[in-house]
Amino acid sequence: MRQLGRLNPRHLLAAGYGPRRTEWGPRTIHTRQLFGCSSLPVLGGHRPAVKSWSLHHLRFKSKTKAPSHTAQEEKDEVEDKNDPEDSDYEDVDPNLPKDYKDMEKYVPSFRYDVVLKAGLDLARNKIDDAFYRNKLRLNGQKLIKKSKTVKVGDTLDLVMSENNETNTIILMRVILRRVLGESNDGDKYKVSIRRWKGLELAKDEAFKP
Repeated sequence: MRQLGRLNPRHLLAAGYGPRRTEWGPRTIHTRQLFGCSSLPVLGGHRPAVKSWSLHHLRFKSKTKAPSHTAQEEKDEVEDKNDPEDSDYEDVDPNLPKDYKDMEKYVPSFRYDVVLKAGLDLARNKIDDAFYRNKLRLNGQKLIKKSKTVKVGDTLDLVMSENNETNTIILMRVILRRVLGESNDGDKYKVSIRRWKGLELAKDEAFKP
């Protein structure tokens, strides 16, 4: 009892002696309104700590949609079609017959005789025989060397027959349109070829000096 007498009323109230008293201040009432508490007892003038929420704890979901992968692919395809470097060789005389055939072949080199053999599906000895009989033409001119290297857009002709009365010729023609790439082993080139097997033209149109 002697020790209890040394305690002031505030200490007795905090220890549980005597009636409890609720202190209502402006901040207490504001906290009660925020959290919906019926009562917030405050003992000894100590106010309860109010938990604050940081904006870092809040996660907002964006309503903006990222562009779909399909739409990007369609855009790339349109750009590829508009790229003149990727387009096929189409510099062909519109007056020529349309009975040609487009094909893809593998060739080990771009020699004239190699490309012509692949385009016409002829044996090597027939190509050699036509060369020695002066029946091969490159871009309308007589072929001097059958090992000559050809490039995209070149016209390779093998003359089949000539008609002096009508001044026309019948020939087989190959045009190297495009180089598509290399084979998996890297030993051959994949090329796009356009072929005519029975093209009749005037001599002045087919032959060039």
